[in-house]
Amino acid sequence: MYHYTESGLSNVFLKNGVTVEIVDGEEYTSIDDMNGLHSAIAQTIVNTNKPLAHDEFKFLRIELNISQKILATRFGVDEQTIARYEKGQTKIPRTTDAALRALYMESQEKNNPVSYFLDLLADTQAEEAASIIRLEEIEDHWEKVAD
Repeated sequence: MYHYTESGLSNVFLKNGVTVEIVDGEEYTSIDDMNGLHSAIAQTIVNTNKPLAHDEFKFLRIELNISQKILATRFGVDEQTIARYEKGQTKIPRTTDAALRALYMESQEKNNPVSYFLDLLADTQAEEAASIIRLEEIEDHWEKVAD
């Protein structure tokens, strides 16, 4: 398995879809479907019941292609607040967590009922999801590998 730390997340491992070559003593890695992979990672993050970790928050913001400043404006907070969320210096409020997930789902034109996000907010005892994201490329898309 390839430990895909280039995503900015420490818990992503790829079963396949990766090519590693050594040229002139240098190791080069390429991902077959980078956009599909990042979409699969984001979907896995959005669909977990556990609160967003700081690196997951940053990953979703980057996938949305939104600056910290624009996101701060949308959430009605200071830009430094977003930076502190991403650095793990400030706890991410559940409302902000749910709002970022909703923004991502909206960007993907996925139909998720509002009740999903309300349940997410109400669940203060969210069960701990798996801490490792394992993905494999199947035909023309990425899927989560069953634990």
